Amino acid sequence: MPLLRFEEFTAQPRRAAVLHAKLGAVPGGRLFGLWRAQIGPGMNRVTRASLWPGEPPPTSEAADPDVVHVNTRVLDILTRGDTPPDPARGGIVTHRWFILPPQHVAEMVAITTEAWTGFEGDTGSEPLGLWQDRAEGEPAHVLLMTWYPSLAHWEQSRFWNSAAAGPDQAQRAKWGALFARRRAMLLDTWVTVHGTEA
Repeated sequence: MPLLRFEEFTAQPRRAAVLHAKLGAVPGGRLFGLWRAQIGPGMNRVTRASLWPGEPPPTSEAADPDVVHVNTRVLDILTRGDTPPDPARGGIVTHRWFILPPQHVAEMVAITTEAWTGFEGDTGSEPLGLWQDRAEGEPAHVLLMTWYPSLAHWEQSRFWNSAAAGPDQAQRAKWGALFARRRAMLLDTWVTVHGTEA
């Protein structure tokens, strides 16, 4: 299974667009996604994810004058995770981190994939994968990336948002209960929203 190199670049002020344009190539690897921050991180954040057949090299752009700092993680695929989203579709990609006891990771993955069965059809979303940070053992750090057609679709997919329930989300009760079970096993979670443009 390939590894995911997940890099969060902090650009010099007002240089995120310039930096974004430079980060599309990953020689020796395969680009999974390149995003500008929309909700959560500061406006100078650019995030890049790439797939590697073995241990990925250090970030070559760390010395670029437009880069203030790079935070790099290497993650193992837990499920899905090896098919990049098509940037031509537009939409948004959410990056959600789950912090949980390592003994619960397998159950969390099982609950999540079971929920996806109805969640995708009800919300028009596409979960891209789950990955686990190799350097964070106790507690475990797991990343979920999901594509949505729009921010409105993401808002309507929140399992606790009763206003979104209706005939268009026929399986909501099932996947909502599964996501509630998943949340109960977490120590912490947070989400950021990204797009190819910002």
